[in-house]
Amino acid sequence: MASTLMNLYRDKRNGKLGGVCAGIARQAGVEPWLIRVLAVTGLVFASFLTFVLYMAAWLLLEDRPDRPEPEPAHVKSAGWQSGLSPQEALDKLEGKLRRLNGRVAEMEQLLTSREFRLRREFNDLREDK
Repeated sequence: MASTLMNLYRDKRNGKLGGVCAGIARQAGVEPWLIRVLAVTGLVFASFLTFVLYMAAWLLLEDRPDRPEPEPAHVKSAGWQSGLSPQEALDKLEGKLRRLNGRVAEMEQLLTSREFRLRREFNDLREDK
């Protein structure tokens, strides 16, 4: 129940011990190693509290459902951080811009069409009543 309210799940597929750190990393949009470093640091400086919180999360959080979900952006999502060459990063960016330009052209075509103007006038007539 707590998992579904916060949309937080244990991610056993990407987890090392119980999937708690991987689930938190997935929800936060960072890489799991960063959360693991924070957990180990917490164990060093506040061992009892960190251990109790980890165990509570392990027991209370549900496993991540198997349905496909969109992948969140990770810390290393920029082209130069993910190991892409400059040309590959540029090609990827050009592809995104091309798709965006196509969507804008479709919206522009719809907004300038006669059908759109006609529907807007009919809606204005309905609202005047």
